[in-house]
Amino acid sequence: MKDAKGNFYFDVVNEDLLEYYMKNIVNFPWANHMALNMIVATSKRLAPSSIRVESKSVSLRLKDLFNHYALKNMNEFKPDLHMYDYLKGQIYTEHSLNQRAKFLKCYFTISYRTEKWMQSKLNLDHAAMFKAFVLPKPSFDTRDFTLMKQVEYNAQQNRKLETSAITPLLPQIRAEGNLRRNQLLRLRNKVREVLTAAKENNWPLPIAFDYEESEAIGERFFFKLWDKPSFVLAHREQYSSHSIQAATKKTGAYSNKQNECFVEFVKSKRTDDSSNGEGLWFSDLMKEDVLGFWTQNKSKEEIYKRLSYLNQWGYGTEENKTYPVPFWTGHKGVLGQSTFIAKAQSKAEGIIFNVEPFYVASIFALFALILFTGSGIRLNELLQIAQAKECLVVAEDKNHQPPRKNYIFRLIPKGRDEPENYYVTEDVFKLMAEILQLLREQYGSKTIPLVSYEYRVRKHMFGQDKYLMQYSGRHFDSDVIHTILRFLFHGIVIQTDEGGQVSVKPHLLRHAFATHAVQTEKLPIDVVKEILHQKDVQVTGYYSQPTHGQIGQAINDLHDNWVSHIDIQQDILRCPEELQEFYDEYREKVGTMSKVAGGICTTDAVCPTKMACIGCAAKVPRPEFKRDIEEFHKWASESEARFKKLNLPLEVQKMKIAKNRARNELKEIALIENYQKDASHDPIVRIHRPQE
Repeated sequence: MKDAKGNFYFDVVNEDLLEYYMKNIVNFPWANHMALNMIVATSKRLAPSSIRVESKSVSLRLKDLFNHYALKNMNEFKPDLHMYDYLKGQIYTEHSLNQRAKFLKCYFTISYRTEKWMQSKLNLDHAAMFKAFVLPKPSFDTRDFTLMKQVEYNAQQNRKLETSAITPLLPQIRAEGNLRRNQLLRLRNKVREVLTAAKENNWPLPIAFDYEESEAIGERFFFKLWDKPSFVLAHREQYSSHSIQAATKKTGAYSNKQNECFVEFVKSKRTDDSSNGEGLWFSDLMKEDVLGFWTQNKSKEEIYKRLSYLNQWGYGTEENKTYPVPFWTGHKGVLGQSTFIAKAQSKAEGIIFNVEPFYVASIFALFALILFTGSGIRLNELLQIAQAKECLVVAEDKNHQPPRKNYIFRLIPKGRDEPENYYVTEDVFKLMAEILQLLREQYGSKTIPLVSYEYRVRKHMFGQDKYLMQYSGRHFDSDVIHTILRFLFHGIVIQTDEGGQVSVKPHLLRHAFATHAVQTEKLPIDVVKEILHQKDVQVTGYYSQPTHGQIGQAINDLHDNWVSHIDIQQDILRCPEELQEFYDEYREKVGTMSKVAGGICTTDAVCPTKMACIGCAAKVPRPEFKRDIEEFHKWASESEARFKKLNLPLEVQKMKIAKNRARNELKEIALIENYQKDASHDPIVRIHRPQE
């Protein structure tokens, strides 16, 4: 097939899509039908990943139908008969409602799209020639089936149940994310201290060491530092003579280049009574052996045991796979452990792991969490953030003394083709600076490299850039973000009203953000629409529908605060002229980064709460302004008592709401103070030298 200029249509189809087509579709009777759809969908600029999902869904179900009815070619395929029976659930009864609904939707979409394209793009002769390759339409209507509405309703209800469970816990989730990242950062620093001491004093490994964790943890952690040769020699009865000989001579996998240092978590003790502590939050992932691609070389009994564990934590069903791998990123250096460590785990008394991949996962997960819960950013927008002057903007408003800085990401929202402003706090930029430093250290360079955009949904829209969410020379895809979030929050019990365990996911956090902003903080829905960068206010309305748990409940504020100072990287440039003009327009209003009661205002629009700053979703509470909130609470309490004497019940109720908002802000500030104090904790490590 060629266009009017003689160019082959297939030349513009994505290569990865063609590769999938050649491996999975080309030898089946519907090969030409799917090929035509790929050409048409590509001409309409659909994402290759979306085309692949459609093609896969239709092709898999057609395989099922052709096998069941023993069909040999498309002429024998009768949608009114064969599709109808399947959609009614009369065959393949084990298939889910979702599978049937997806097939129905994708089939009709492909058929309608290709027919319409041929009518508008091809002359009569060509249209007649290729009409045979349009999927035959059934005579029934999609509205004849309730499964589409049922699937949509079930999905919405499930999402609302999960949103109801997670929304009240957002402040605690953010605090726990900070604490856990701090914990891994401390361990990383102490391991480096011990390694430095070992090299300076020429101490052989293993070396035992311990240190006291922060007050938030309240435990002393005990470790051993190993490398490959020392571990093999210490467990020689479990290794072959060849491995022992190689370890003794430090050759092959045990040579300096291929050697690897790792720690063994031995135990933890409570600092108050010396009883056994809880230890590291991820220890059970290692004990249960579900980290990474865990299904390899496992018996049926072993697989069943691990599946049972994953299902208890809500990881088994959400993957929609027979054997889910919720803690496998497929990305080198992020969470995953080496083959040596994976095999050596069963030989160790404690839990062994390389700290660096865990720390890398934690800092990127924390950065993602802050943006998901602080601005409702989408996953694809997070992955766009790059170290480029077009993306990172520090706008300075000199009309204020001292000049006021505003921190902005310039990103392209879903369904748009031009960048828009995403306002964040200075602390987001500070954490970004830490990630940049981590990447520079990993690459051994003063700058980070250009990498190709990997998120499948929008891969066709973006080229190479210095994307922040990268490691080992590769940009993260969506699976990496989902996986590191699961890791950072593993073990936290978040349950729906029905008792189901909720797993932290990017889109769920976005829903929680919108729900809290509209239902609890009473921001106008059109303001939340702009914050979420959505086109349709009806979509915002769905996102922000009230949850079951919000009825009669008061929950904490929207934004979180981190450390109070910032060291902006030199690469981050100032605001262009058009953004400066934008701020001139708003400088007389309560706007971005203005000091308000109890914190900092982050909205650049007209004040959504008419200056009622206590409890406002657009404010970032700060511990240094806690006195403002305490005085407000005192005033509200005194006013409540006065209005009671005056018999003004409406005013009494207003003061109760005001007191409740102030209390919630004070609770969140307490959480902030806790992890800020935790971040500054630098314990003295006790090294037990080998001779001891």
